[in-house]
Amino acid sequence: MTPDRFGMQPANPPAFNIPGAVMATLLVLVGIHAFRTLVLSPDTDFMVLVDFSLIPACYNVPFPECLARPAGADLWTPVTHAFLHGSWGHLGANALWLVAFGTPVARRLGARRYVLFCLAGALGGAGLFYAMNPTLLQPMIGASGVVSALMGGACRFALGGRGPLTSGALALAPRMTLMESLTNRTVLVFILIFFGSNLAIGSIGIAGAGETIAWEAHLGGFAIGFLTFGFFDPVPWRATRS
Repeated sequence: MTPDRFGMQPANPPAFNIPGAVMATLLVLVGIHAFRTLVLSPDTDFMVLVDFSLIPACYNVPFPECLARPAGADLWTPVTHAFLHGSWGHLGANALWLVAFGTPVARRLGARRYVLFCLAGALGGAGLFYAMNPTLLQPMIGASGVVSALMGGACRFALGGRGPLTSGALALAPRMTLMESLTNRTVLVFILIFFGSNLAIGSIGIAGAGETIAWEAHLGGFAIGFLTFGFFDPVPWRATRS
């Protein structure tokens, strides 16, 4: 059974060949941030943040900032917040993790499923962030929910496989069940570190340069990626076990 049958890339592309879908994601994120920081005025950029970031309180309280947003903002901001970043450092950190974990996931899922998977991660991150902060007026931005979903998806096949994440052979690695993933030592250690560090961030309140870390979005995105990966995976479960 070949990966071409499922619309995936060959099993052994060059080790550092970033999939087109991942590269396109990076270009979009960098392009948006460059446009905001280099072209827009501070006032206009502030309006962009208000109109396209996730503001949980806007779903519950008629604050003036919320009433000033376009009528459909509550519908698109659970996704559009992922395209905005607070600084080049914020964007750079997400970009590094995006390349590391997006590469094996995009190779396996193909471009269209990869995009849908990323959208699900953004929604998952936004959903848990809202649930934990329903009255928060502070905007939440960043692709952390998407990146965390890619991490969760990679836990279902890539982290438990042989070879580095850049290995093209991982595109056809067996997909583990949820229980198999949780009993795989590598995956379990990764999950414990991921959740432990994020819960520590939440309890200690680690932040930098006036920014806070949306650890809730990390956990929500990871949960969506880990739990729903099989729904997006184009390789039938039986085929991955043969």
